[in-house]
Amino acid sequence: MQLGQDETPLDVGQQRQVRPIDATDERLFSLWSMVDRDTMGNRYELLDDLVDDSNEIAHYHGHGQHGGSVSGRIVIKRDFEAAYKRLCEQYFNGDESLYTAQQFKRRYRVSPSIFEKVYQQLLGKGVFRRPDKLDACGRKGIHPLVRMTAAFRVLAYGCGADREDENLSIGESTVHDAVKSFCKLLIQEFGDEYLNRTPTVAERNRILKHNKTRGFPGLFASWDCKHFVWDNCPVALQGQHKGHHAGGKYTKILEAIADGSCYIWFVHFGAPGSCNDINVLDKSSIVGALLSGQLDLKTEPYEINGTIRDWMYFLVDGIYPNWAIFVKTIAKEAREATPHLDFYASRQEGVRKDIERAFGILVKKFHVLARPIRTWREDDMRNILYACIILHNMCCAERLEVTGQDVLETEYHDDYTDEEVNLTTADGGEQFIFNRVPVPTSDAANDMETLMTERFHRVNALYNHLGDPEKHLQLRTDLVAHLSGRQAEK
Repeated sequence: MQLGQDETPLDVGQQRQVRPIDATDERLFSLWSMVDRDTMGNRYELLDDLVDDSNEIAHYHGHGQHGGSVSGRIVIKRDFEAAYKRLCEQYFNGDESLYTAQQFKRRYRVSPSIFEKVYQQLLGKGVFRRPDKLDACGRKGIHPLVRMTAAFRVLAYGCGADREDENLSIGESTVHDAVKSFCKLLIQEFGDEYLNRTPTVAERNRILKHNKTRGFPGLFASWDCKHFVWDNCPVALQGQHKGHHAGGKYTKILEAIADGSCYIWFVHFGAPGSCNDINVLDKSSIVGALLSGQLDLKTEPYEINGTIRDWMYFLVDGIYPNWAIFVKTIAKEAREATPHLDFYASRQEGVRKDIERAFGILVKKFHVLARPIRTWREDDMRNILYACIILHNMCCAERLEVTGQDVLETEYHDDYTDEEVNLTTADGGEQFIFNRVPVPTSDAANDMETLMTERFHRVNALYNHLGDPEKHLQLRTDLVAHLSGRQAEK
């Protein structure tokens, strides 16, 4: 066809690319030439050979099939119905189940009641939809109970995704999807109740009463960090994630606070392993929650050594700054010659182990955290960690409901009694924080500029009070005197 005056030839990228004939094409042509009319009865065998050769040509030239099954994929005929029935007979058949409730709790890491609560809340969402719809072969899909069991096993044992295929008849990619969906849905459905929230009045009173019997009136929780190994850390990020923890491996840091019952109240995750606790504190979302009011430290006034305060504080190790909300130990060199300082330091270090025990229980209960976490994305690693913390807090809350007391509640009960303190007789003065912080007025709610200005002044004043080093030293001095006085009375 001749081109007109207004017509232009196709661009180079639009022209049809013709590749040279190679050995594979010659083989294909030779197969066609071997066919005669007397041997057309074997046309099906010839067609199979032609399909195999065409797949080789497509693979050689980088052009895969459009739709259909993946070439070379192995098809395993799994019996999903039998796996579901077998699982029900083992754990979900009431009193006639093969395994007991104690064995269930050991293998799922949660009690049957917690599992039932999670299962009913997540049923019908994500990959845990009901298997009512049949597939192209007329079979039912994997039951959501089987998917959730596989997700619990991966978190509990830290095993490979294909480990449960023999018992649950579930493939590797299906388990990966189940774990990711389970963690996201668990955070979505239970995160507001069991993660990053201020305790209720009843919970706060229980915590304060428990810590008062241990010799620390006004204590809320312990504050510390822990490193978790990131096995599949990308090469581009390995420099900032390599630190001195775990033998120089690539880690991510979890910052958390936990009370005496090992309940983890607030967490912050994502700092690279090359940071120390001070670097993590500088960009901590827990500090942001303190300033924004999401974590409210205001409490009823209490008295320590004659000084009245209205804020709760935390026990930390020696690396943390001298903030009013932090109570640190005393260096060994400074306390050797003074018995009451040594007694205070030993008691502070002992109570501060609450956060260490919480980390230990979390890792021992969910082995996926004890081993290098094999995820490529940081958000997947965060979701796994937060899901394990939520399940851990659910177990702690259940234990408190059943027993009605904290772990080791009577640890120092013989030494310290919960006696009423008359605040009007306190002779050490007042060190209030929240009473001195400005509160946004109701009239400013209609004026956004005024409201934001007042909020800024409040946050700035609160930060200055909470980070006051003089209040920090005075609080530690009062605690030393308080503990030494109780020890002398004993």
